Amino acid sequence: MQHDRAIVTSSAGRPNPVGLAHTTAVTEPDVDYHREKYGLVALAHYLTDVEGWPTVRLSVAAESLDALGGMNGLLPPMIDPERDRADSRYRYVFYTDIGGRIDLVAAKPGHALLVEAKGRSAKVQAGIEQLIGRTILSIEPGRSDRSYAILIPDLPSWMRMVQTARHPALSQIRVYTVSPNGVIGRCAWGGEPLPQPR
Repeated sequence: MQHDRAIVTSSAGRPNPVGLAHTTAVTEPDVDYHREKYGLVALAHYLTDVEGWPTVRLSVAAESLDALGGMNGLLPPMIDPERDRADSRYRYVFYTDIGGRIDLVAAKPGHALLVEAKGRSAKVQAGIEQLIGRTILSIEPGRSDRSYAILIPDLPSWMRMVQTARHPALSQIRVYTVSPNGVIGRCAWGGEPLPQPR
């Protein structure tokens, strides 16, 4: 399968092969970013390169968010498309996601963005409900130094669930989408206009 593959150049000028919305695309074989971990890697690079978050980690221990030593999580790894094509298990093991941890945390001085994600293999309604439930339960009232988001595949069934959901609590949760080739987008709850990022 051929997809547009984006090559991102870091601020240091080194190539960073991850598909993102703000890049120049060239055609070559790619991986399916609708898979949860691959989507999280694409979002990690997007948050750093486009939104300017200086620190992004995957599989972050919640108790480490306020720790003096900093976040306990993983640096986003590079995805090896050759291994992905050769080994059907690669997408599950190219980094270890420890159960009960926050899928992704982006941090800058005085603020953190906590993100939970689901990939296309999850059932849509159950996936959205799990993301909403987990995110709402993690919100600490009165903390203006935290923002919350979810990441979903940009498939019509997932987008429809978000666009038809209406509840005041949802306004606290940003929705990112990821395309099969790693392009990151946004979607609004209940068809509302998109809120501006912090």
